[in-house]
Amino acid sequence: MPILDAMRARSGPWAAMSFVGVTFALLMCSCKKDAGMAMPERPPTPVSATQAIGRDVPVYLDEIGKTTAREYVSIIPQVTGRIMDIHFTDGTELKKGEKLFTIDARPYKAALDQAKANVTQGTAAAKFAKREYERLEHLVEANAVSQEDYDTKKNAAALADAALEGAVAAVEMAQLNLEYCTIVSPIDGRAAQRLADVGNVVKANEGSLLVIQRLDPIYADFTVAERDLGAVRQNMAEGTLKVQVRLPEDGDQFHEGDLTFLDSAVKDASGTVKLRATLKNDDRHFWAGQFVNVRLILKTKKDAVLV
Repeated sequence: MPILDAMRARSGPWAAMSFVGVTFALLMCSCKKDAGMAMPERPPTPVSATQAIGRDVPVYLDEIGKTTAREYVSIIPQVTGRIMDIHFTDGTELKKGEKLFTIDARPYKAALDQAKANVTQGTAAAKFAKREYERLEHLVEANAVSQEDYDTKKNAAALADAALEGAVAAVEMAQLNLEYCTIVSPIDGRAAQRLADVGNVVKANEGSLLVIQRLDPIYADFTVAERDLGAVRQNMAEGTLKVQVRLPEDGDQFHEGDLTFLDSAVKDASGTVKLRATLKNDDRHFWAGQFVNVRLILKTKKDAVLV
């Protein structure tokens, strides 16, 4: 006979309830015992060790900049005339003094010849006036001529000398205009596309014929925030700062130059100050107007501990 049935037979419903309570208590004790069991420990995490080393570490600012030609020259004619010849090819490297354009020089050659003739005439007139003046100079002392005649000759000699000086100056100006008919490159640089062709008539001091840019060395212009200006100035006081410049496609390959310019004021609109680096560019790696990554080295920490 089952226990529950026996208890029911002996004691009725109260005995059955007691049996249920005892069974629940036993189950709770079993749960507490299981909860008190210790969890298995996790194995230690494997780590690797390396040796610390001492090395010089640069402190730097990374900025975005733009390259600028070292020199930028716009060739403007200084005399009026027709272009007779062009002596260069667009996009070539030019040397200082190399011929670029020839303007029709015939009118200016004629003007020079006329000016030289005026000098010859003026020289003769000045000599004659001087002789007349010197002749009367002795006569006026002996009262052989009037003082008025003497003063007239003296004034004529002075006017002749002045006219001669003007004629000489006209020769120099005519010679200069004749030289302006041959336009040469004022710098070493790269020629852009010409803006005039043979046969075009150009006017003095109007319109550009050509732009020449010197690309070696080249500038890299960039800005730093106002908050970094103090650190830049402090380190500049200790010597010339180095600047590393690269194109976005250069990866980690930098071209090194020197910081050569710090602007005198912070821009109100952006809160930045302009700086300029100068670097060699004999291989023409950089082109004017390119965006570049610029790293300004402020200082180098000696023997910094690195892991």
